[in-house]
Amino acid sequence: MRPEVGRHPTALLAIALGLFLAGCEARFTADLGTDAPADPDISSVEASVLGLDFRRDDGTKATLEFRSSELVDLMDLEDGDPLRLFTDEQLPAGRYTGVRLLFDEDEDRNTVTAGNDEFPLLLAAGEYAAVDFLVEDEESSQERLTLMLDLRQSLSFDEASGRYTLAPRLRATRTDDAARIEGTVTAVCPVGTSLTTGGAVYLYSGANVTPDDLDGAAAEPFATTRVVAQDFTASRYALRFLPAGAYTLALTCRGNEDLLDTNDNLAFRNVVNVEVDADDVAQRNLD
Repeated sequence: MRPEVGRHPTALLAIALGLFLAGCEARFTADLGTDAPADPDISSVEASVLGLDFRRDDGTKATLEFRSSELVDLMDLEDGDPLRLFTDEQLPAGRYTGVRLLFDEDEDRNTVTAGNDEFPLLLAAGEYAAVDFLVEDEESSQERLTLMLDLRQSLSFDEASGRYTLAPRLRATRTDDAARIEGTVTAVCPVGTSLTTGGAVYLYSGANVTPDDLDGAAAEPFATTRVVAQDFTASRYALRFLPAGAYTLALTCRGNEDLLDTNDNLAFRNVVNVEVDADDVAQRNLD
């Protein structure tokens, strides 16, 4: 049975193996959402999610795991409510500095569907998303995080093996403080490109950033999202679950050509600065 987005399915009732501490009243809740991959032909990314792996500032780790892994279609989490992973779970004392997804590497279950074809999916350990919260013994606290998995920055295809690899690139935001940047897109794409196949918005931390593709050099995007058709005259984009701050936005009509760790010319345009407050929505149209 697949978990339902926005609900708390019985299959995902979590246990913190070996992590319960007497007298610790800290509670941790986490949700998971995704941003779409670069290839518009991808309709499904099914991965066996097992839980979360935490890093603490003293170099030690902690985990929260489900009773058994759950096969999740990550494409289902692109819009709407995120998926509830854990609710009010306990964590051992310490200052937490990073979090990443845990997977069950069962290659028979992990697949990507692109067009009419299904491909095996290799799950790799991703980098830790930065977090900063403290759990103290005998102290009450509550931490609620939303984790966003950027598939454009995480999913790659190997032509030789005919297999996809998912190396998760996450960002973590306190759910109650999460901001959003959105707007319409009425820009006209150059001949040979279109918003339908390649329209994407890249977001960079800080103002006045010179945008660059996903090549591992120069400025790397903090978040990306695809442009979605709204009607015959305009399309829309939305960047969800962001921390407050100043950012640079850039539009490309060639987002489908962005290959990981490869220097691609995406011809960025409509580069603008935008600032958003905690728990707020910033409207920024791209004309």
